[in-house]
Amino acid sequence: FRTEIRAWLEENLPEGWFDEGFEMEGEERARFNEEWAQKLYAGGWICATWPKEYGGKGLSLMQGVVLAEEFSRAKAPLRADFFGDTLVGPTILQWGTEEQKKEFLPQIMQGSVRWCQGFSEPDSGSDLASLKTSAVLDGNEWVINGQKVWTTQAQFADYCFLLARTDPDAKKHAGISYLLVPMRQPGVEVRPITQPDGTAEFNEVFFADARCPAENVVGGVNNGWAVTNTTLGFERGQSATTGYRRFLEEWRTMVAEATANGAIGDPHIRQRLAEYYTKIQIIRINGLRTLTATYTGRKDPSIGALGATNKMLWSEMHQRAMEL
Repeated sequence: FRTEIRAWLEENLPEGWFDEGFEMEGEERARFNEEWAQKLYAGGWICATWPKEYGGKGLSLMQGVVLAEEFSRAKAPLRADFFGDTLVGPTILQWGTEEQKKEFLPQIMQGSVRWCQGFSEPDSGSDLASLKTSAVLDGNEWVINGQKVWTTQAQFADYCFLLARTDPDAKKHAGISYLLVPMRQPGVEVRPITQPDGTAEFNEVFFADARCPAENVVGGVNNGWAVTNTTLGFERGQSATTGYRRFLEEWRTMVAEATANGAIGDPHIRQRLAEYYTKIQIIRINGLRTLTATYTGRKDPSIGALGATNKMLWSEMHQRAMEL
């Protein structure tokens, strides 16, 4: 299977892709992004681990791992839309109604709908269950009011998978629902958060009497916390054996630069580079531990904690690496 994937990539990626220093810019990159999504869909590689009845290839766990590894090795995109393919799609697959699966899964696979994640709020980040955005049922629609923040790609999204409080009198974890909300409607305002480098990947999103159909609740009303944990599990678990690779690529670039400018002669710089390399290996090994538990079906609470601590480790590690 690995050989099959490699052959497909070599046949379908642009000429020169594997050459050192290959770059695409402007219109060429835009054209590639559009054509590549179509090639992935035609090849059946988008969401290939999904069951065949929902358009996937029904790949086994290890086939899915091999697929991710080979695309990562080739530095080739493996999805049409990260939030759709990797987060909300698998969540709908697990928790959604048949009607939701038939409506949303084909659009996700074809890349015809883009998504954003409406979880964090200004005062509800790590303590996500304290969120205040509300959804009140009005006939056959939910009316949504509140604010989300750090919403990646919200300016491009067609839908937001959003957490809202649907029972203000319940305990904070018990009164939350997971809604699929159209973004392109009155009552939804997206404000970019400009970062020091001038880019604005993150956004604030304001909901003022925005609406979504009553049937767009995933996993049942007031059951959003359980559904959310499923989504976060997909976010942490998809890159078990590939997530470390981008850090390793950065490390190699740092070593090359330090060698070129002479900084490699400073023992403190060498030590910091060695620490970064060591932590990259910790992430790699933790990913393999997670994969092993999944593959063997071992129900071990520590594996769930491992995903969270691994995320914290690489966030702090990467901040120090960028300072280096």
